[in-house]
Amino acid sequence: MKNKYKILLIILLLLMPNTIYASNGSNTLSIIVALGVEAFVSIHMSIFVLKPLSEIFSKENSKKTFWILFSIRAGILLIFDFFITPYIAMFDFISVFIGTFIIVPICSLITQVKTVIEEDQYISSNSNYKTVSPQNQVKGIELKCAKCNAVLKITDKFCSNCGEPFDGNNVVVSENLDSVIENPPRVSVLPSNFDKMYRLTENKMLEEFINRELIKAGIDKSSKLIPSDIIKRKKILNIIFSILVFVFITLIFFHFPIYTYIFGIVILLIFFKITRKYNLMKYLKKEVTARPGEKVSNIVMNVKNTFVTDNSKVPFIISLLVAIILPLIIFSSPRILYEKYGNGYAVRYYIFGLTDFKTATIPETYNNKKVVSLRGNTFSNMPFLESVSLPNSIIEIRGQAFKNCYKLKNVNIPDKLEYLGGGAFYNAKSIKKIVLPDTLTYMGGETFYGAKSLEYIKLSNNITEIGGDSFKYCTSLTSITIPDNVTRIGGHAFYGDSSLTEVSISENSKLREIGSSAFRECSNLYDITIPSSTYVNERAFKDSPTSVNTYEYNFYDDGYPNYYN
Repeated sequence: MKNKYKILLIILLLLMPNTIYASNGSNTLSIIVALGVEAFVSIHMSIFVLKPLSEIFSKENSKKTFWILFSIRAGILLIFDFFITPYIAMFDFISVFIGTFIIVPICSLITQVKTVIEEDQYISSNSNYKTVSPQNQVKGIELKCAKCNAVLKITDKFCSNCGEPFDGNNVVVSENLDSVIENPPRVSVLPSNFDKMYRLTENKMLEEFINRELIKAGIDKSSKLIPSDIIKRKKILNIIFSILVFVFITLIFFHFPIYTYIFGIVILLIFFKITRKYNLMKYLKKEVTARPGEKVSNIVMNVKNTFVTDNSKVPFIISLLVAIILPLIIFSSPRILYEKYGNGYAVRYYIFGLTDFKTATIPETYNNKKVVSLRGNTFSNMPFLESVSLPNSIIEIRGQAFKNCYKLKNVNIPDKLEYLGGGAFYNAKSIKKIVLPDTLTYMGGETFYGAKSLEYIKLSNNITEIGGDSFKYCTSLTSITIPDNVTRIGGHAFYGDSSLTEVSISENSKLREIGSSAFRECSNLYDITIPSSTYVNERAFKDSPTSVNTYEYNFYDDGYPNYYN
């Protein structure tokens, strides 16, 4: 069961960095994202690699060794992040698997083999020791079966008389005292002569001691009997776990970014594993460790007297089912959260319903007042949303309102819209047509970033700037008309628009600046005509076959400075 949880956690770890990287919406890995990945990986690296290695290398100073290894790793990662490349985060992520499944098992095996070899070398190199001969011919020493008193040879595996196994628990060593006094022998004791329990680790040895005492006390570990204080803690933890499950399922309807739910799943799995740790063996080990001066048998008997039947399973299943079903009932239909905004209301959040997650409709009024705004992230991260109906009373749509709505195809833009926030349609990959009213005076950056299906857009005649990354990677956009009032086209505004063939800028345009990489990698944009007074950044048309003309002259033909590459 432990291995299953371990494998499940490793699989979740495999998904985590890629999810964070994808949610970053970039082809480059920033230092902040790299640090986030490394911080998350640190948990698993510490549990599955650094802690086992520190115990293998130094059992007595394992904590000190752990922090040394942890510090070395952290130092290397920080040096790479800030001075070389943040992609070290991905190598660090892969190293968890290498360490868990390759390095730790190999080091553990080498340590075990080394211990056995050292024992054998010590025995063979010490001339003062003599082994007992197979014929029991060492003077004064005789091996007998503890059950039937038959004489045994040291090479025997079973008693030839009664068939009892020949090990440390079933053998009696007798001596002839007179003979021993006259000529005391020196006999080597091999590791195989001892109870196998003493070759276990300290933790496993303690478990074996407790197991034997449980057997003597007639306690069946597989029974449902459990100490009374454990059952109380289990019930409390089960209630907490059910509450966490309820919160997690509720959050799904609030459509947070995907990494939020991956973190949630990891937390639930870890908490679930913690709740399962409260079993009889772990409890007894804790009691024995806390009372080192008391006999293990006494501790076991004291615990036995507090046994009650473990009846926590059924209530746990019931509470878990309630935690799952209740949010499904509460959010069976869509819900809208509002907040006061000026003389009306703003939609703070749209919670999709279990029965309707493809369409959304915002009413024109709430509490007899108009709905005038969509707040940031109102519909963001709803991958199944296809159509949204907005009332004409809305005058502003805040940033990232429709971010990552991958299947959104239809949304009516209100006739009196005045404000369109940055990233409003970020990664809205299915939307094809947008018409912005002339009442719009502001449009933020990254507004249509990654809208790969956008074929047509009509901009407001009253906007003054096209922000950076506004139409980046709109690979289906073929033409666009820049309104005369636009004074600046920001950096990367049309970066990577490979289908763009026509950019219309009139002779009366007030355009004063085209920013860096604004039309970079526009592979089908062969010419553009701009006002003579427009400043063109030297990288504005980089990697594009564009010939830049003006209404008065051509940069190439008339010998004016070349501001671009």
